[in-house]
Amino acid sequence: MLDQIPFLLSRLGMLALLAFLLSQWRISRYIFKTADRKMNLPLLLAFVASGILMNYAGVVLSNDTTIDPLLGLSVEPDALVLDTRLAVIVTSGLIGGPLVGGITGCLVGLHRYLLGSLGAEAGWFIAVLAGLVSGWYRKRWRLQDGYALLPPVGIVLTALLLESGLTLLLAPDTTAALDLMSRAVFPLLFANTCGVLLFIMILRTQLRLEGDLFVRQTERSDRLLQALQPLRKQGLTSEVAREIGATLLKETKMQRVVLLGATEVVIDMTEQQPAVCGEQPRHEEKQWIEAEEPVRQEDELTGQILSFHPMRINGQKAGVICYFSKDLFDDTVERMTEQLVRLLARELHIHREEQLLRLNGRKMKPMLHVSYLKGIIEEIQRTADPGTPVKHQLNALVQLLTAATRHEEHPLREELATLKAYLSLEGTRRRPSQLTSADITVDLDIETAVEEYFVFPFLVTQLVDNALRHAFVKAGRHHRIDVRAFKTTTDWVIEVADNGQGMPFAVMQQLDQKESGDSNLFLIRRALEVTYGPDATLHVYSIINQGTRIEVRLPVPSL
Repeated sequence: MLDQIPFLLSRLGMLALLAFLLSQWRISRYIFKTADRKMNLPLLLAFVASGILMNYAGVVLSNDTTIDPLLGLSVEPDALVLDTRLAVIVTSGLIGGPLVGGITGCLVGLHRYLLGSLGAEAGWFIAVLAGLVSGWYRKRWRLQDGYALLPPVGIVLTALLLESGLTLLLAPDTTAALDLMSRAVFPLLFANTCGVLLFIMILRTQLRLEGDLFVRQTERSDRLLQALQPLRKQGLTSEVAREIGATLLKETKMQRVVLLGATEVVIDMTEQQPAVCGEQPRHEEKQWIEAEEPVRQEDELTGQILSFHPMRINGQKAGVICYFSKDLFDDTVERMTEQLVRLLARELHIHREEQLLRLNGRKMKPMLHVSYLKGIIEEIQRTADPGTPVKHQLNALVQLLTAATRHEEHPLREELATLKAYLSLEGTRRRPSQLTSADITVDLDIETAVEEYFVFPFLVTQLVDNALRHAFVKAGRHHRIDVRAFKTTTDWVIEVADNGQGMPFAVMQQLDQKESGDSNLFLIRRALEVTYGPDATLHVYSIINQGTRIEVRLPVPSL
């Protein structure tokens, strides 16, 4: 019984090699932790090929001898093949899910069936079953059981025992089959158990190492972000640049870093030499800055690899030059450097925008503040006759002025009151030659569940105003604006749709350019980003002569 174990254990070296290769393959590590079906095909090919290899490398057991043919497998009808294919099939299901596990079991089992010998039919059926069961168990194994070792071993052992039982039931000579099976069961259980344990332990070890590396990279990224934080308040001063340069040299493989402004070198430093600043960029460097194109070449003086990355400082062309040793430079380092430069450029861009906002805010304050006007109108409102059009108009105007004094978010219910006040005044404001609110039907369809959700002031009112201003011509069919608000499974939505003339293609293209713009919709989009971050989106759907629909998606507030 034990004499077959050395033969089977020699096959575990192939499994160990496959597990090691998969552990070094980024795609398989990604699938091991997530569930991306796009990556299943290469993983399926790897498991099917290795399972067929395990079939070919099986040990042939007959009544009188044990044959170890390696890849030259030739099986007699009354012999039994001892292999470790089930370890591969179960692992394929645990990593790739039921689809990969089921197909792997089907193809590997079919190959085993075509080889013939005792138990071929049972082997095919159990291979498919083991792949499907391990695939269905995959989600629980990852999320609840934490990649435990015992459940996969249990699946393998159960599959082998079922295969042995089916083989005995289907065997023409039960006595001879029982004799072979008694000598084969323990080696098969032992070898496949060791195989699946070896496979999973190698992958788990690599994942743990990768997790430790991720922690170290996260810590390094935190230090880099801390070094970049002063950019938002101070800009790229020499002191801030020196701190950033020192952090980059310490945390990365850079040997020298140069920050180039439009007219001078902001900082030039290495680990050995103190920082230099204020010098003029070289002619070649000026050309790089002007072209605003990345450059990668070997430095003739030092033999180092330098990479230039363009950026902007205070709206002017600039760049960063990073020097690396030839032995330490590769594509991964280049991509990491590009990400760092983009991060640096983003922080500088934020500083630039904050400066512009502060400058725009330094204007003379108006003599007539909104609160003052609101107080005057409230006094006039009290003296107006109840039920008259003037009384209604003054009430609407007070509502609008009240909303104008708000700076914080308020419930959608109050925003709808502002919208109704705006619509009641819009006909009075427009000239007789223009379309008035009486020419346009505005329909509200608001779910009760979202009425208390908060929005920033004038969000819905501005969207309706945008439709009133741009959607309709003076003559034509009946004009309509539909305002909807409802909750979905992941967020809640505000929609403003019209049946107007549609939005020109050039305007749609301008809205897609998120870097600049001063249109009303662009400003609303920017306000959404500032207020809610990436969780809020604004999409515009428009067809010429058929209308426009603006969809705003907002995160559902936590309770």
